[in-house]
Amino acid sequence: MGKYVSIAAAALLICLSCTTSTDGDGDGYDTTTVLGVLNLFVDVWNDGDMDTYRVLLDEDEFTFYFDPQDVGGGHDIPPSWGYTEEITAVTNLFNAVGAENVDVQLDLSEVTEPEEGVETYKVENIEYEVRVHVEEEDIIYPANAYLDMEFTKVDGRWVITEWWDKANMRLPGIEECTWGEIKALYEK
Repeated sequence: MGKYVSIAAAALLICLSCTTSTDGDGDGYDTTTVLGVLNLFVDVWNDGDMDTYRVLLDEDEFTFYFDPQDVGGGHDIPPSWGYTEEITAVTNLFNAVGAENVDVQLDLSEVTEPEEGVETYKVENIEYEVRVHVEEEDIIYPANAYLDMEFTKVDGRWVITEWWDKANMRLPGIEECTWGEIKALYEK
């Protein structure tokens, strides 16, 4: 029985490595594919790797669009922000709570690659789940919603140029927020 468990565990490890390991471009992800960039994006968020995050976003073109339901309100959230605001907010978030207190999951099961020769590509309705634990206040910010992302090919690799946050229908009394709302808390 133990032999079969060991074989099953080895097969599972091999299978898992197939989903994240690619052509060995140094970081274990093939950034010449949209799926490779999205997998790296998830790891960057789960590891708090700001150096890699900066490279995943197009410094000149990146725009994050908040869900219209989040704009204004008590947190004075703008309709969108650019690269500098994104990097500042995410850096502040990781400095405040630590990477170990951020958990990001994306459902990438429906993501397809663009056809050969395409230089700009948009993926839509990727379901996400984000949990940010603020230990000092014993608060967990949960976010379950959807995102759209647009990618542009630069020097043979894909970078993120636009990101739209899309909230689910909100029910009264449920303390659910969006990824954008969480980031906005750490803008300053």
